[in-house]
Amino acid sequence: MSEQRPPPTTRVDCCQPVDPRIARHFDADMRRHESAGRFPPMAVASRALLELLGDVSQRRPSLLELGAGSGALTVALLEKGATRADAVDLSPQSVATAERRAREAGVADRATFTVGDAAQAVLEPHDWVVLDRVICCYSDVEALLGNAIGAARQRIAFSVPHVHGWRGLVNRLIVTVENATNRLRGRPCPGYLHAIRLIDERLAEAGFRRLRQTTAGLWYVAVYERAQST
Repeated sequence: MSEQRPPPTTRVDCCQPVDPRIARHFDADMRRHESAGRFPPMAVASRALLELLGDVSQRRPSLLELGAGSGALTVALLEKGATRADAVDLSPQSVATAERRAREAGVADRATFTVGDAAQAVLEPHDWVVLDRVICCYSDVEALLGNAIGAARQRIAFSVPHVHGWRGLVNRLIVTVENATNRLRGRPCPGYLHAIRLIDERLAEAGFRRLRQTTAGLWYVAVYERAQST
């Protein structure tokens, strides 16, 4: 399968090349939804994250989503009150889908979607930074978190697979099977399970405190806020 080039409306401003393993995997997923004539639905973890960020209409933040996929959460937050949004994703097809979703929702004038590596891109500061189901795509969680922390003025919100208890056992099985299946299909897109405690410690060191948290299926969902924010 040849790698598609980003659509003309997409800015590519990252200094590192797109990882072809992940990009091709999600490009193919977007095409399956496109051939069925629908946008990918919002995942259960994304819906939980949207609920935890329910004060978006009062706070009216600028938003940066890293690993935005098809743009479901970004667009929903814009519809609910975010003033503007920028988003980065490795998959050109996902970015094209997100742009189309934003146009159909009537928020395209406040949204910018960019192809690039969220751990390497030069990010402008935003009020809120969101990492929904993306930390598990990166082996180097420190690089991704470091870039996100540097861009977050007020909040960082994220969802990651649970790693403890029965949910952790199920997630380990899922990741093992999916990684093996993807290798056999010639489309390796490795998934990773990272300790929530380490993420919490990294955010605490940067001055963030946990504001809200919940469990959504097999996912841990949390919102952290800078201590000096009101």
